[in-house]
This record gives sequence, structure tokens and C-alpha cells, in this order.
Amino acid sequence: MRRFSAVLVSVLALTLFMVVGAQVFAETINIALANNPISQALAKLTNEKYKAAGVTVNVAVLPENDLRQKLTTEASVGGTTYDMFYFGPYEAQTWAKNGWLENLEPYFSALSADKQKWYDRADLIQGMLGSVSLKGQAYALPFYGESSFIMYNKALFAAKGLNMPDAPTWDQIYDLAKKINDPAKGIVGMTMRGAPGWGMSGAPFVTIVNAFGGRFYDMNWNATVDTPEQRGAWQMYKKILREAGQKDILSYTYNECIALMQSGKCGIYYDATSIAPPLESAGSAVRGKVGYALAPHEKMKSNTSWLWNWSMGINPKSSDSKKQAVFEYMLWATSKDYIKMTVDVDPTGSSTPPASRSSTYKLAAYKNAPYAAATLRALESMDFTHPTLQPVPYVGLQYIAIPEFADAGTQMTQWLADYVVDKISLNEAIKKTNDLFNQVAVDGGYRK
Repeated sequence: MRRFSAVLVSVLALTLFMVVGAQVFAETINIALANNPISQALAKLTNEKYKAAGVTVNVAVLPENDLRQKLTTEASVGGTTYDMFYFGPYEAQTWAKNGWLENLEPYFSALSADKQKWYDRADLIQGMLGSVSLKGQAYALPFYGESSFIMYNKALFAAKGLNMPDAPTWDQIYDLAKKINDPAKGIVGMTMRGAPGWGMSGAPFVTIVNAFGGRFYDMNWNATVDTPEQRGAWQMYKKILREAGQKDILSYTYNECIALMQSGKCGIYYDATSIAPPLESAGSAVRGKVGYALAPHEKMKSNTSWLWNWSMGINPKSSDSKKQAVFEYMLWATSKDYIKMTVDVDPTGSSTPPASRSSTYKLAAYKNAPYAAATLRALESMDFTHPTLQPVPYVGLQYIAIPEFADAGTQMTQWLADYVVDKISLNEAIKKTNDLFNQVAVDGGYRK
């Protein structure tokens, strides 16, 4: 009996040790994602499918403006609320230079040959990877990428006897939107993001500025907002949304735009290529009825779309064990296996990350998707090095790649919103924005 008791005590002690040990060595990593369809799918699949011994992933899905603010604050002050950062090319360059991101090269070097072969880093679309790298060193992995294009309801166009040009101008888009718009029947001519924010309404708006031949600075960093080209862009954005757009203009993020387009009650939608999959999903009233055209041009005859990706990076202030756990999670989320799994789970492709890997477009279930060819065409038509008609001292298609643009661009979109709803005049909005950008050039030391 004593011997049995001793054995029992030993077993209990070993069990207790294993449980305590598991708790001691278990790791929880905290991540935050943007509140968009493909990121939402990642959050769901992470909870359902991701398995890593001793690792728990806590996922928060936040509105995009909130995410940017929280993560920028976290990175700049060296916080550890989040172990993985979710961001894009705009943040990547500055954050990497400031030491706010972990260099991923040592992590890749430590991988076994089999793991490196499995991940197939060369399959990542190099333009997307390069946009979140610094001096050839990767500081993030692109989860999905996007350009921008026109999506339109072919049924509404056919009912009106209208045709969408393959490469429309903004004047043509305005005319078509006006003809489609039919408030008496609840039909909206065109929707675009109207909610302020440099990454919200600022994304389509800045590409309109580019299309009209506008720029924000000349080569000497003098602000060029008060120009005929910029004025034309401001006026076009307003008249489309006021004369043919949604009622609650300023409340519309891409989520509201998607819902409106999915309802079948909207004729035209200009936004990211990554938004096309939800329009072709099972619950969409426009599934199989959406046409796609290149981003509108005007004076600028090409390169009027934007380039963006949502990428994953490691918080350098997290513990070494959390960093390794985050890296392993990032490999899973950006792998070929993850992409194949999304297609298996959702054959519509609406959960599949686009524009991150070349092999995605070889998958039979994905390459035949209605938007696949149009997405590739939009990506291939971009020229990241020449974003504007006239030369500029900055890079960026829908943003200016300087740290100050996050605040300045957001303020600009607030004045844009005020102008759209007649709170201020165009002259006032233009002057305020031009003065602000001149001040940014002086305070940032860009103007010599």
C-alpha cells in the first residue's frame, strides 16, 4: 500500500510538473488585423486552423484608422501590447529605419533547408516584398497585396444601354455614374470611400490627384496643392459623390462601399483590387455580374492606380520566445499552404490573399476567378517610381512616403470632407492644405 501511495504521489508530482511546465513554457502572442474581408478571414482561420505547440494566438480585428493609430503609437514608444505589427509600405520604410521592426533575415537563415524549400521565398511577388524591405533586408512579409481598379454592375449598365470603357477617364466615369444614378429606385450611381483618413478617403482621392496631373510638391519641396490640376481633382471627387454617390458620404469606409455594391443597388465602385472577391462571394447579389476596368486616368495616361499591401512584421521589443512564435505564425499565414487552404475552405476565392505569391494565380480554382486577370493587369500596369505626370521629390502612389504624411494626409481628408458637404469652400480647403504641406516641408527639413 505504501509502495502504491509512493508511486501515486510520484505520478501526481510528475503530472503537476508537466502542467506547470506547460504553463511556464506556453506562449501567447497578441496580434491586431485590419477590419477588411481578407483579414477577417485570416482571423477566423487562425482561430480554427492554426496549430503550434504551446502557442496561443490572440487576434483583434480593428477598424483601419484605429489600427494605424494604435500600432504607430505602439511602435514609436516601444510598447509590447502587440507582438506582431500589421502595416503597409508607408510604415515599413520609416519603421525599419527607426528600429521599430525586427530584421527577418536572421530568422530565415536559421530555418532548415526543408523549411526554406517549403516556404519558397522566391515565390513571393518581389515588388510587394521589396516595398517592405530596406537595403535588401526583409523587415516584413506581405500577407496580401492590391492595386486599384473600377468595378461596375453589368446588369445596371445593360439596363441603361451603357458600356464601360476598358481604360476610362474620370470625366467618362462621372458621366456614366450620373446616368446610372436613380434615387427614385434606390440606385446609387457610384460609391467611393468618403470617411476621412489618409488611408481611407485619401487612397482614392490621391490617385485622382495623380490622374489629373497634380502633385503635392515640386522638386524643391514647394507645396503644389493650389494648382489647376489639384483643383480639378477636388472638384471631381466632390461632384461624383454629391451628384451620384451614397447619401451618407462621410460615413463610408470600404466596408460600407462593399455592402452597397454587393446589394446590387450601385453602378460603379472605385477601390482596391482586393475588394473584388467579396463581390463574387456566395451571398453577393452581383456575383457573376461585375465587370472590371483599369483605374481612371485624365491628364495622366497611365499609372493611376495605387500600390498597397498588408504585411506582417515582428515587434522588436517582444521577448525572444514571442518573436520566434510570431515568425512561425507569419510563415504559416503567408505560405502556399495557407493560400491553398483558403481556396479549399472558400472556393469563391473571397478569403484568399491576392497579389502576394505568383503561384496563387496558377491555382485552378483561383486563376479562373472573374477578377484574377483584371487584378494582374492592374498590378502589372503600375510604375511605382513615376507616380505623377511631373517629377516629384517623393515616392508613393496614394501616399507620400514621409513620416509626416500620416497626420498631414489625414488633416487634408478632413478638409476634403468639409468641402464635400459644403462646410468650407474649395478656396478655403485648398489654401489650408497648401499651407499645411508647406509647413510640413519646412518643419521636416525637406526644403533646403
